[in-house]
Amino acid sequence: MRTTRTLLVTAAMALTLGAQAQAQEYQITLMPFGLPEYMSSWVDEMEQHPLVLDGTVELTVLDGRFDASVQSDQMDTAITRQADAIIFAPIDADAAAAPVARAAEAGIPVVGSVTAANSDQLFAYIGTNDVEGGRLITEEMVTLLNGEGNVVLLEGPIGNSPQLRRRAGIDEVLAENEGLNLLASKTANWSRAEGLAVMENWLSLYGDGINGVIAQNDEMGLGAIQAIEAAGYSTDQIRVVAIDGIQDGVRAVGSHGFYTLYKSAHHESNGALDLAMRAIVGEEYEPKSEIWEDNMTWDGGTAQQYDVPWIPVTSDNWQSFIVE
Repeated sequence: MRTTRTLLVTAAMALTLGAQAQAQEYQITLMPFGLPEYMSSWVDEMEQHPLVLDGTVELTVLDGRFDASVQSDQMDTAITRQADAIIFAPIDADAAAAPVARAAEAGIPVVGSVTAANSDQLFAYIGTNDVEGGRLITEEMVTLLNGEGNVVLLEGPIGNSPQLRRRAGIDEVLAENEGLNLLASKTANWSRAEGLAVMENWLSLYGDGINGVIAQNDEMGLGAIQAIEAAGYSTDQIRVVAIDGIQDGVRAVGSHGFYTLYKSAHHESNGALDLAMRAIVGEEYEPKSEIWEDNMTWDGGTAQQYDVPWIPVTSDNWQSFIVE
């Protein structure tokens, strides 16, 4: 009887420990470079991941405030707090390398998402192909202007990987289309207000000599539209193309002849969390987000890079991107 009771107690303890293991809470730190509309959506989508909703994962969000030194300090905070994994969207690709190295030395896996770090110590990176994005919007501008005209370029924060990579794609297409002349380029730091201010200045300098605006994100492109219309021009006279597919950008496709590429915050965030869990749990981890059943390939969670596809938002499909 004593042996039977011992076995029963041991079995009960094993079941309890198994239940505790299943209910384990993982601490994952999110480090967005800032919280403009797209990155806020990225955080919101992360909070809807099945493992966050069921309490398996607890998220801590650290707003980088568009400052590489702030993000470096935040990486140290995440290491000190012994996060199980870190999901990192750095403001500066080069400056991100040292913080990633410190996390790796501490044994904490780092998954890159949205913006890349120039580091070979990331567990994986998931995001859009920004060189391709730059090419696509510039090819659209070539089409809109029939291959001839003067354009200006609004860029993201200098050194941010989408700024660098989108510029590379933009420059490729400009080099192939000599009829398109780049009058000026300037950063507007992903900001609608700064895009408005820069565009106002360009309009005062060049006036109707500007035929098109290439904006590296929707916020800056929408700021440019505000300046264009305030100066008495229309978006038929000065065409505007951009990237991100935020809600205001999508609406502007229908109302202002805007052109944008949609990138999925849902895919970039939920995919990153699945990859972070793969890094923590190991090869037995099975992804919980439905994105891998859609147009993404899991590859056992072992690939170094996962590309989220671009979707052009056009006058024919823009209404399907509106979130009610």
